[in-house]
Amino acid sequence: MTAGEVIALVDALRPNQYGEEQKLRWLRRLDGQILAELEDTHEPPDDQIGAQRQRVRFGEEEGGSGDGAFVTLHGSEMERASSDDAYTVDTELLAPFPYGEELYTAYLFCQIDLHNAEIQKYNQSLSLLAAAWRQLADWINRSRRPKGVPGWKL
Repeated sequence: MTAGEVIALVDALRPNQYGEEQKLRWLRRLDGQILAELEDTHEPPDDQIGAQRQRVRFGEEEGGSGDGAFVTLHGSEMERASSDDAYTVDTELLAPFPYGEELYTAYLFCQIDLHNAEIQKYNQSLSLLAAAWRQLADWINRSRRPKGVPGWKL
């Protein structure tokens, strides 16, 4: 799912006054949190999808011209680009199907409600976000080994 797809969905479900640029900043922050708290604390998956996700692109290819923003996972080291401009509507978001849509929409709903000072709506959106985050975290914990944990015991 791309950032643009999530933004279009959120705008259709909950019309708001916030621009695409602000929503991209919010989504980038959530992807950073997913990297720091979930992806970077677990070994990569062994399957082909996992191999592709080792290098999460936030813009241009590594080694390309310009200031392409990208994240490369090297153990616990994450290289991050400093430019928000590289995170666009075409950026593929980190949370996979079926967890992504619920997580990203709930997060944007939370941000919209918080900044509109609609506290009751914010509390409801936060409950949905917490459930979506828990589902993603549980799936990662079930499907991957935490870093530093041996794969077998004697």
